[in-house]
Amino acid sequence: MATALDIIRRSMRLVHILDAEEEPTGAEAQDGLTTMNDLIDSWSLDHSYVYTVRTDTLTWTANNESRTIGASGNFVTTRPVKIHPSTYYTDVNGNDYQFTQIATRAGYTSIVDKGTTSTLPQYMYYEPSFPNGTIYIWPVPDASITIQLSSREQLSSLALLTTTVSFPPGYKQAFVTSLAEEIAAEFGVAVPPEVGKSAFKARTKVRRANRRTPISQVEAGLINSSRSFNIYTGGQ
Repeated sequence: MATALDIIRRSMRLVHILDAEEEPTGAEAQDGLTTMNDLIDSWSLDHSYVYTVRTDTLTWTANNESRTIGASGNFVTTRPVKIHPSTYYTDVNGNDYQFTQIATRAGYTSIVDKGTTSTLPQYMYYEPSFPNGTIYIWPVPDASITIQLSSREQLSSLALLTTTVSFPPGYKQAFVTSLAEEIAAEFGVAVPPEVGKSAFKARTKVRRANRRTPISQVEAGLINSSRSFNIYTGGQ
């Protein structure tokens, strides 16, 4: 399994910052690690580059309109970048129901009576604030429910040059060549045309593999800013 330094070394060689047998200096390696973590941070916001979808089991107690999620939230777990549309809940009778996701904050704020309660909530809106995100459910459940929350798995930054890097199938080429492009910019060198082409093709393959068709989502285009959106009927 490759370390962060192995990946940085290979990327530097692709853009001819290093010769085949040359090693980066300590300063160059640290600059490479910073650039690598910047790339990981950028990719963490793009669903096309997400490694996988994670699922957390959350117990949502009755009469709560919203709950926070993150390192210091009501639900202490990884803060989601985005909630996946496959998220569903189980009611007190053991029946499963899928949430319809509200796509925008405007869609959620257009609900006139956010305090409405029901045994069977239907809609979920997620605000990806930092450091904790906020999940909203409507109508507010009047009994405890168990949510299987599926979300985008954030890519993790690498603390050390010796940290091992585990790539899912098909990701390594995209990451190494993309890092080579970023390192070239950082060091002020040109990206060889073949490296740029390879990076583009590899990223396209990853995007295609991760592409999802959105389902069960209230679209922002349904909301008229001058009128209230009727979330029950899908009209105004």
